Amino acid sequence: MHHSSIRRVKIVSMDEITPLSGTTTTNKSNKTSMSPLETTSPSSSSLSQQEYEVYQDDPHTTFAPNHNTFLYNYVPIEYVEKLYPSHLPRSIQLLRLENIAVPACYLCVGLLQGLSGPFINVYPQFLGASEAQQTSISAIKSLPASFKLAFGFFSDNVPFMGFRRKSYMFIGWAMSSLSMMFLLSFSNLERVSNVANDNEDAVNNRAFSPAEDAPSIPFLTLSLLIFGTGFWFADVMGDSMVAEKAKLEPEESRGQLQSTCYACRFFGLMIAAPVSTVLYSKYGPQIIVTLMALLPMTMLVPIYYLYEVKHAEIKSTREQCSEIWNTVCSRAVWQPMGFVYVYNVLQIGNAAWREFLLSVLLFEDWQLNTLFVIANVLLYLGVMAYKYYFIRYSWRSIYIGTTLLNGFLSMMQILLIQGITFGLSPFVFALGDDIFADFIAGVQFLVGLCVVGTHVI
Repeated sequence: MHHSSIRRVKIVSMDEITPLSGTTTTNKSNKTSMSPLETTSPSSSSLSQQEYEVYQDDPHTTFAPNHNTFLYNYVPIEYVEKLYPSHLPRSIQLLRLENIAVPACYLCVGLLQGLSGPFINVYPQFLGASEAQQTSISAIKSLPASFKLAFGFFSDNVPFMGFRRKSYMFIGWAMSSLSMMFLLSFSNLERVSNVANDNEDAVNNRAFSPAEDAPSIPFLTLSLLIFGTGFWFADVMGDSMVAEKAKLEPEESRGQLQSTCYACRFFGLMIAAPVSTVLYSKYGPQIIVTLMALLPMTMLVPIYYLYEVKHAEIKSTREQCSEIWNTVCSRAVWQPMGFVYVYNVLQIGNAAWREFLLSVLLFEDWQLNTLFVIANVLLYLGVMAYKYYFIRYSWRSIYIGTTLLNGFLSMMQILLIQGITFGLSPFVFALGDDIFADFIAGVQFLVGLCVVGTHVI
């Protein structure tokens, strides 16, 4: 059934609302089972009378009571209301079975970024890659992110099996998983132990070298490129669904859906980075690649239950471009969007900084990964700081404050290059410099996303 983009709205009482899934329940002691998205005839509710907006012709946007949720039997009602807010449309209650794939997708993106970060940080160097190759491998893994707009247009115009998002999200995660399985199958990721001495203390002087059939740099790069392509392709599908669902957010809570999803992403990144560092140090790269192959497979079950309108109306590319142009022409959109774009263009990254830490300051692998782990923790804290505190402040004030702090931290990097560390070791000095820069980046990332996204929606 095709759904029009504009729907009539009416106000109904709780007695008129049709429960959509789980159970048709009037109280906790009397429940009957139903399949997801099945509808029933209107019945009275034990909840108090309350007016709700119901979007006709699309039951998924209906305001539904939360007494038909799984947790209703096991969790106090006040917590159920927080997890499944009845004042929000069902479509943006992220913990419902038909929506859980959306936050799970963001969480999986964060977990995979956290797992792959320490691996890419040190494994190419372990294989003997040059400095240029190490930088190239990291850039190539993220290269598909530059084509996110093309991925979005493709899914909009070429549905697969009747779906514009669901099927492609499945394909993306399957690509990521298969690429790592090929890397495991056609190369040896084990580390070979080299014992320096034959005495009883030799175990304390162990070093490792790659196996004879370890992956070549081109093969490793190709595997990571395919992994990144599937990874970012699935990520675009998640972003697209969030953008569609965000249109249903009440005016007073605009931006919360996006900030919640990205909080899931950075939480996964914060958790996976230290786990990856410890596993790599103790067991080597093979366990990391195995996890990178298995984790995307866990997304396939939530995607199966993901709700999406099948055979939805497809607008032509010309119509889509026209809508985008009309939106961008609004000053409320182009002004913040243009500012965020120019601001980020002027943030010139120092690709040689990592090599400076390695070659000049002689940082070891564990020190590089420690910087990576703590930076991700501060990145997550920056995101949460905006979500729960800075969101109340003007985005202009936030950008001015964070820019001044960023300038101060950049001056600290110059001092480190000059060897002026005020008596601190270079590692401790770099630790304080780098990690607070990531806290600022977390705040700036979410404020830019929410400001632009809110005006576009």
